[in-house]
Amino acid sequence: MPGYSAPAESSAPALLLRPEEAARMLRISRTAVFGLLASGDLRSITIGRRRRIPRQALDEYVARRLADA
Repeated sequence: MPGYSAPAESSAPALLLRPEEAARMLRISRTAVFGLLASGDLRSITIGRRRRIPRQALDEYVARRLADA
């Protein structure tokens, strides 16, 4: 795409994560993340055909798991 350049890496944390990034942060597999998404345990949004997970959704998921423990 002419005139398009990828955004420069910044020190600010990303607001939305790819499933692979969320898996890395939770220390689980990518497949496990998709299972959590399918079950509704982990919130996400769809942008076009891409699934993105808000960073806040990871915090909420962990907080719910801690409350259940």
